[in-house]
Amino acid sequence: MAVVVKWCAATCAVILAVTIVTEGTSVTWPPPPSWLNKTATARYLAHSADWGVVSTMSNMFPDTPFGIVQSFADGPVEKSTGIPYFYVSKISTVYANIQENNTVSLTVSEVESRELCSKVDPETPTCAQLTLSGKMIPVPSQEELFARTALFARHPQMKDWPKGHNWLLLKLDVTSVWLIDFFGGAAIIPVEDYFKPWP
Repeated sequence: MAVVVKWCAATCAVILAVTIVTEGTSVTWPPPPSWLNKTATARYLAHSADWGVVSTMSNMFPDTPFGIVQSFADGPVEKSTGIPYFYVSKISTVYANIQENNTVSLTVSEVESRELCSKVDPETPTCAQLTLSGKMIPVPSQEELFARTALFARHPQMKDWPKGHNWLLLKLDVTSVWLIDFFGGAAIIPVEDYFKPWP
């Protein structure tokens, strides 16, 4: 279940309408890789997750980080790319924020599976977390069909979202990979290793 915030900027006042939406995606994840294999764990999280928190710098609240739940896909279920693709409205807060500064972070947690972390607190290191950082940019024309197909397959409701909201295909150009999946501190994974073929 996700909360979608529709931001209407047609008048001087900001009108917020909150709609509860239930996605038709599965919460059952495949078994995770060994915690010793940091690169595989990072790709596992990026591919298995359907949503995460996108953190930007707010253009509404000066000098303030701002996190928003955002659906994404790094490819269809059968193909992982490691690249998060997003379907973002031009009237969304995320879009407004990246017009000022398109450096963002995407954080996902194994707790999303509802099974793998069912007996531990989400902050426990063994409940793996991944943060990908970089620039949120338009999807190049040669990737648009792949990105749209992947997003609509993983998030079927997207294709029925209001056309008048001017949806864009965006992706995260990943420049850093941070992972914690066990006690002893986080791992910084070289980007070139993260993008090696997986699984």
